[in-house]
Amino acid sequence: MMTEAQPRFTIKGWHVLVIMIAFFGIIFTVNAIFITTALDTFPGEETRRSYVQGRDYNQVVEARRAQEALGWSATANLAEERVLVEVLDADGAPVTGLRLEGQLQHPANMSYDRDLVFTEVRDGVYAAGAGDLPEGRWTLTAEAAGDQPFALETRLWRR
Repeated sequence: MMTEAQPRFTIKGWHVLVIMIAFFGIIFTVNAIFITTALDTFPGEETRRSYVQGRDYNQVVEARRAQEALGWSATANLAEERVLVEVLDADGAPVTGLRLEGQLQHPANMSYDRDLVFTEVRDGVYAAGAGDLPEGRWTLTAEAAGDQPFALETRLWRR
């Protein structure tokens, strides 16, 4: 009479339970890491305090009209580790004495954003240190502090 060999290992109910808990635990952990990383690099809000900005939009329109009435123009450039802004009046003369403040924003990663404080380096030319920037597209926003209704928003490329 031949006896059948007993299997050395048998899967039982608690084995299946442990495997299922481990499998879904790994899935939930990886998802939590991905979600946390995604929210840290881009929280989903492109414009900070967008509700307040939308509520105060009429004031923004008035400020833009006042700036258009001045007839000022501005150009911006990234040079080495500095941001340069040149401001000219309606006659093409340099505008001096502005106190410009702004921000350099990276479109894909808010952790690269830099606050800028400009100083006048020549008549009508203002510079701010930007540090070592990664290559790519940047958005420069700057406005004059005080009574002057001047604001600038432009895109710059770092190569």
